[in-house]
Amino acid sequence: MNRHSLFFKLNLFFLFTVAALIAFFVMTVREFEAQELHLIEKKVLHDEAEIRKIILEEVGDPEKRFKARGYRVIEYPETIKSDLKQIFRHPPSSFPLIVSERILDGRLKIYRDSDNLYFELIGPDHSTMIASPMDVYRPKWIPFLFGSMMAILILLYWTMLRSLKPLKTLAEQIRRFGEGNMDVSTKSEKRDEIAFVANQFDAAAKKIRAMKEARTLFMRNIMHELKTPITKGKLSVALMNGGEEEEVLRRAFERMEQLIQEMAEVEMITSQSLDLNPDVCDLKTMVNDVSTLLFIENDRRVQFVCHPCKVIADCKTLTIVIKNLIDNGLKYSPDNSVEICCKKGVIQVINKGEPLPKNFEEIIEPFAKGEPNHSEDSFGLGLYIVKSILDAHGAELDYRYEGGRHIFSIRGLKPAK
Repeated sequence: MNRHSLFFKLNLFFLFTVAALIAFFVMTVREFEAQELHLIEKKVLHDEAEIRKIILEEVGDPEKRFKARGYRVIEYPETIKSDLKQIFRHPPSSFPLIVSERILDGRLKIYRDSDNLYFELIGPDHSTMIASPMDVYRPKWIPFLFGSMMAILILLYWTMLRSLKPLKTLAEQIRRFGEGNMDVSTKSEKRDEIAFVANQFDAAAKKIRAMKEARTLFMRNIMHELKTPITKGKLSVALMNGGEEEEVLRRAFERMEQLIQEMAEVEMITSQSLDLNPDVCDLKTMVNDVSTLLFIENDRRVQFVCHPCKVIADCKTLTIVIKNLIDNGLKYSPDNSVEICCKKGVIQVINKGEPLPKNFEEIIEPFAKGEPNHSEDSFGLGLYIVKSILDAHGAELDYRYEGGRHIFSIRGLKPAK
């Protein structure tokens, strides 16, 4: 169990409180028992002295003398002995020596039940048992109080568990929302704090869904509206007779078309939350597909410097990752070539070049540019798309600059057997 969980802390608090309540009850009972024992010790000493005095008087009938002093002679002690509890088998230090000796040598035995003390006087010929009424205060409120407090504690514990139970449902809905499932609802009709949080999250989720739908509609409309004039513009440029103006227009339309393509990839990633279909992906096959997409005819531009490998991933989106990394390497490499390597499931795309002018964390942000002299060839969405796709796979993009080479490493993909 998670030690930081509220349920773990609640259970721990309940167990600690129950243990403390039981300990308090036991200590209270023992305190009353100790007080009762002290009172019984005093009564035993008093009654034992009185009984000896009555016996020594030797005037009149002994039974009547005992009765006159509040004592009672038991005619048939053997009939009740089995129901009595013998006490002070080992005399306490508070007893006088004469009493202790009589107890130890068996001439005096002391018993008790809930209402009386019994003194068995054992002689050489016969035994006599004298009963003395005992009025000891035994508070009945202690077990009642203990039972009431335990019942209240259990009721509070059960009530709190019921109140906190919606937290698990809320956490599960938030997890699903975080994984991209926008069709979640946490609306609650209750009035406690958890219901307030659930309703606030439900309102926020609805607002995010509405904003996402509006953004998706806006992006798609923009891309749709831009495609038609760009296509017409490219056709018009193709009919021109050449010259510097034609080249400027052609590059402008190509850049706009490239931007729309990259925006379409970003839209696919963010709007659909990448519905991944994991499969065995062969790196060599993906590189061949990328070479076809990028019109790379010279095999020397993309070279394997170690054996290709296979990983478990969504092959379609992973191909986009490889394409963007290779395209990025070709653009920024002075020899217009990249190297591919795969070791233990870690895919590396390597190219020569000068150190990055910015931190890697800044480069992977959308619309960031790697090198100023190549800014006109890129809109800075390539690495952002790579990172977004890898995040959806639970993988990461690592970067280091070593020996005049940029090394981009894809870590966290499961190697295929």
